[in-house]
Amino acid sequence: MKKLALRSSSDLENALDQSVEPYWYTVLHDETSCSLSNKNPWNQDDAVITQTLHLADDCVITLRPARHSQEENGACDHEKDRYFIEISNQDRSTVLSSSRVYLWEAVNKIALYFKGLSFTAATRVWKAKKL
Repeated sequence: MKKLALRSSSDLENALDQSVEPYWYTVLHDETSCSLSNKNPWNQDDAVITQTLHLADDCVITLRPARHSQEENGACDHEKDRYFIEISNQDRSTVLSSSRVYLWEAVNKIALYFKGLSFTAATRVWKAKKL
């Protein structure tokens, strides 16, 4: 299933007078997401134009906190300030998660490997980097 987004715009002159953006995007996760596109999130003006966009199947990059506790009361933090990196296609039907955890600076450097790549290309990089 293709992922959709809406690009909406409100009254340009009014937005510029109020020093806010006249354009905004709403990624559609479900039917309720559509109502979010009706109002400019910065000044609450009504949308004048809404355009449906079909998102390309580019790689989605997720940085997931790895912090966990091995005790019921949560007294002991493990892997604090460490992250998993995940890549997925737009509809999240395929998700690859790292086998290691990384510090913030390192996980951000790794995320740059996938910038602007299609999911197909990203999976090749993932395998080559043995993440």
